[in-house]
Amino acid sequence: MFRRSTRLLVLFLTVAIWITAYVVGMAAWQSSSDRWTPFTELLIPRILDVVMVGWLFYIGSSIGSFLNVVAWRMPRGVSINGRSHCPWCDSTLKWKDNWPVFGWLALGGRCRTCRMPISPRYPIVELCIGLCILSVSWTELFNSSINLPFHPEKHGRIGSLWTPYITRESICITIYHAVAIAVSWAFGLVRFDGHRLPRRLVVTSLAMLIVPMLVYPTLAIVPWQVEMDQSWRPAGRHLDAAMRIVSGTAAAVVIGRSLARYLSPTADPKLNPLGTGTGRMLDLIAILCVPGIIVGWQAVLGVTILAVLIAYMIPKRIDSLSRLSVAMPIALSIQLLFWKPLHDFAFWPSVGTQPLVTLIWAAAVLLIPIGLKQPKTPPRSPEPLTLDP
Repeated sequence: MFRRSTRLLVLFLTVAIWITAYVVGMAAWQSSSDRWTPFTELLIPRILDVVMVGWLFYIGSSIGSFLNVVAWRMPRGVSINGRSHCPWCDSTLKWKDNWPVFGWLALGGRCRTCRMPISPRYPIVELCIGLCILSVSWTELFNSSINLPFHPEKHGRIGSLWTPYITRESICITIYHAVAIAVSWAFGLVRFDGHRLPRRLVVTSLAMLIVPMLVYPTLAIVPWQVEMDQSWRPAGRHLDAAMRIVSGTAAAVVIGRSLARYLSPTADPKLNPLGTGTGRMLDLIAILCVPGIIVGWQAVLGVTILAVLIAYMIPKRIDSLSRLSVAMPIALSIQLLFWKPLHDFAFWPSVGTQPLVTLIWAAAVLLIPIGLKQPKTPPRSPEPLTLDP
């Protein structure tokens, strides 16, 4: 009990020191460069920064905690309802033990009751998803969506005492992209464990991405056409939104079939539609549908290559499709976070990109994933979880 209390105290003091350093340091730096705004008046805005960041990270990491449950239970046919419990002693976890990231740190990675180890995967997943959603949401919600192409900045940061300008449009776009990141992570975590994507998860998740865009075309962000004037706006363009979904899904199918030669060489939808190889290919296409729908058929080429490069950094002992699956939501988050500068970059696939550049990226999709080729001897599966959420 003493060790646990000491660990909590150290954790609390560490967080408090970092928060204090940011608030005081940033306020001091801004007051030194703005002689009209005193140091004391800058403390409250910087405290509000911390509150907003903490709230967004809590929401994102809580989603990560829920996705841990989804990835463990749904492939096994277990209901995702009910409280989390320890598989060793079957004791129900207390609410404070389920606190994302910090609950695991406070427990020292062990069950409070039986002291058996809890897999570090849980806080790692919660941290990764929390940071992905935090970074994208902060930029879109509190920085007036300056990361989005075809969305001119309405109200940026003006001076030291800046106040975020939040609209219905920015709220809808932020929530939609947070859902897309969560869906991509859900698919990735299930495949990382070597399971087929449950049909109910795929249908429900893709519906959560398709229906809102059809109802509220503003979520499309960019057009589906090859060329479009910068004055184009997605609001009210329901047909364009439908074509965005169709073209993005078609791109996912084509890219998935191309990658299948490396990640699922035994796939044969015609002669063996129920085989393991075909199932891997269909899961790969579902994973690619998420960025295809969200960022469009052009940018999904870049997201795919970025995900492949990230997958190269994951240990080779893990199955190639598993590595690409968890790399995809990270690549999607990077695309969303830097969407506008990438869109403006002449050599990144997007609306208005030269045809030769798009062809080069398409060729890269065929060549760069060679390093992910599925070996003849199946690689070792990821380490099993030691705690049933």
